[in-house]
Amino acid sequence: MRTRDFFLVVAAACLWGTGGLLGAVLADGSGMPPASVAFWRMLIAGVALSLWVGLRGGPQGMGRAAWRRVLVTAALTALFEVLYFTGIALAGVGLATLVTIGSAPLWVALWDAIALRRAPAPRSLAALALALVGLVALSASSISGGADALAGVAVALATGAAFAAITVVNRVPVAGLGSVRLVALSFTAGAVMVLPIALLSGWGAPLGVDGWAVALSMGLFSTGLAYVAYLAGLVTVPPFVATVVSLLEPLVAAILGAVVLGERLGWWGVVGGAALASAVVALRPQRDAQGAPA
Repeated sequence: MRTRDFFLVVAAACLWGTGGLLGAVLADGSGMPPASVAFWRMLIAGVALSLWVGLRGGPQGMGRAAWRRVLVTAALTALFEVLYFTGIALAGVGLATLVTIGSAPLWVALWDAIALRRAPAPRSLAALALALVGLVALSASSISGGADALAGVAVALATGAAFAAITVVNRVPVAGLGSVRLVALSFTAGAVMVLPIALLSGWGAPLGVDGWAVALSMGLFSTGLAYVAYLAGLVTVPPFVATVVSLLEPLVAAILGAVVLGERLGWWGVVGGAALASAVVALRPQRDAQGAPA
């Protein structure tokens, strides 16, 4: 895998880490239900990138395969957003995030073993084990189980499978469909798919200048730019490695929570963060290559 593509995936994970903080600020400041937060982040990302694509000539030269990839990615992304916020409502942020993000590499490994008859490389498996230990340590203080925790864990496992599916589906690019065009079209379509759920679960919209500033930041950077970087990186970064690197997201979120919101990270959080960072360093490319096994 190319070093540039690896760091694109790292950048995506870091940008996703800002989404939790911005989403919480938006939900609290504007009183928005989770499904509405998902709708606005997808719509803003999709529309902004669609305008950019339009200025550069529009979605020309796209065949059936490209449009099929757009619709599949849109449906999977919409499913991921809805399941993710449902899991949080049932099991809480800490437990839902732990299971969702932690299970995604396992789903990818399972798919590769069944469909491709291929297992991850020992270095990648060791990095995953280290990352999962770090994730548990980092999330330990925020995990709480309620009456619906078991159902929330089941939903979070499905959420992790949806994210793994987004990654696996987009492991091979389609001619005429770059990452910017893919995110622009699929997130616009995905927002339309999420809209009925947002309307049924309680509609909400950003309030005031501050609310729209937060929504635009979350849509443009935490969502649009993050997914563009992630999907561009998948050109040479194996899906298993990419999903392990995505475990950086809760680390960035925890650091921002401590710095911006004054949340206490604690020693376990520091140890967990160090383990996560070490896992990503262990996965870094040893040399540039067009492709490499996971």
